[in-house]
Amino acid sequence: MEFLYLSIILASLSILITIFSLRHRSNDGVKLPPGSFGWPIIGESIEFLFGKPENFVNYRMTKYSQEIFKTKIFGEKTAVICGPNGNKFLFSNERKIFTGFLPHSKQKLFLSSKLEPVAAPPVPPPHAVVAVAAVAADDVKEVIRTPGFFKPEALSSYLGIIDSISQQHLKTQWEGKDELKVYPLAKTLTLSIACRIFLGMENPDRITRLVRYFDDVTLGLHSIMVNFPGTNFYRAGKAVDAIRRELMAVVRERRAAMLGGGGAMKQDILSHMIVVSDPTGKGMGEAEIADKIMGLLVAGYANVAVTISFFMKFVGESPDIYNKVLSEQLEISKDKKTGKLLDWNDMSKMKYSWNVMCEVMRVVPPQQGTFREVLTDFTYAGYTIPKGWKVYWTVNTTNKNSKYFRDPEKFDPSRYEGGEAPAPYTYVPFGGGPRLCPGKEYARLVVLTFIHNVVKKYKWEVLFPKEKVLGDMVPMPEKGVPIRLHPH
Repeated sequence: MEFLYLSIILASLSILITIFSLRHRSNDGVKLPPGSFGWPIIGESIEFLFGKPENFVNYRMTKYSQEIFKTKIFGEKTAVICGPNGNKFLFSNERKIFTGFLPHSKQKLFLSSKLEPVAAPPVPPPHAVVAVAAVAADDVKEVIRTPGFFKPEALSSYLGIIDSISQQHLKTQWEGKDELKVYPLAKTLTLSIACRIFLGMENPDRITRLVRYFDDVTLGLHSIMVNFPGTNFYRAGKAVDAIRRELMAVVRERRAAMLGGGGAMKQDILSHMIVVSDPTGKGMGEAEIADKIMGLLVAGYANVAVTISFFMKFVGESPDIYNKVLSEQLEISKDKKTGKLLDWNDMSKMKYSWNVMCEVMRVVPPQQGTFREVLTDFTYAGYTIPKGWKVYWTVNTTNKNSKYFRDPEKFDPSRYEGGEAPAPYTYVPFGGGPRLCPGKEYARLVVLTFIHNVVKKYKWEVLFPKEKVLGDMVPMPEKGVPIRLHPH
């Protein structure tokens, strides 16, 4: 359906192509990177999305350069800087040469990002809620970093909640089933955990309603902006509207509770966003808070669910790896009293299990890449990238490159042990520099807690070993990773 709409649009724009070509100006005297801008206006967006970003990047690295090439994605002239040297350069120059950039599809979907801050209503005294921080309201990462929600001391307090939810999930959703699909259940689990920790939300009916919409949002975030029924962007817009309404209701309920002062105030990100203000004393409105929370939930939901799902696939296909993971987790349980929940010390003992997860993220990166905007002209590898261009950063220039990983197509957790640890800047699943994913440790805790509980209860076999990986910026298993369970 989306191909049909795009074909119609391309035909309609045939006259404009000639006009565009005549008006187009090259950067005189500037040596641009090798590559192609593709079609006028849409560039190479179709090849990027429908040919998979990983294949798109690898083909052009082979054709043009292993260091840098140019393209045009989502209407933006874009440089793709490759390899470990490229990773180091990008991470080292964040906020000097580069700043964050949201593709236009994201900007369009999250309309409240363009709204002016509104005066924050009165709230209870600061001692009753999380500390109020004077920060700009336009960067959700800064909002959540300021009070230290993802620092070890805060994360350690979440562990019991994560463990309890994981155990309850396996009891209600897995127990008594001979076969099931991992991916849909992993999404329910990760959204339940994220809603509880970020929003203090425990209503299962409300979470079920949200789960229905988040897949459409994930698919539409990096889609071509064709807003016709049947397209990813259209479905994402409808889903965003529904999620926004639900989250705005949550914000109103929490704000009313905070104003009423009844009961213990929750120490979570939602409470912080309600009271946070910029230096002028202005706070965020309901729609803006809802959109920032939505972005946080998308990140804490889809990527973690993908990682859990492919863990089940790869480990289910590798009995030796499964046995090592099980042995490690049983050793941890042996030292704990019956019924005692996991703690930070337990996490530090899950070294082999984390190596397995690192290998999962190398073979199937849960997030393919992100975009940056160029703040000033700069030169890299002998080429000039002008101010205003975009840069696409991706893990795919190193993850499966035999220069950096021996036998790169093989699933082998031992490559992270001892002297075989990846060379600097070759393995960066969470990015780096100032924009290192603030939720890295949170994701680690959620995944390892799930592993601890699932391997102690089950062994499993993968029913479709050759299952395809679908999706563009966020990969998804075509059939949802169907497995057959064998309880211990």
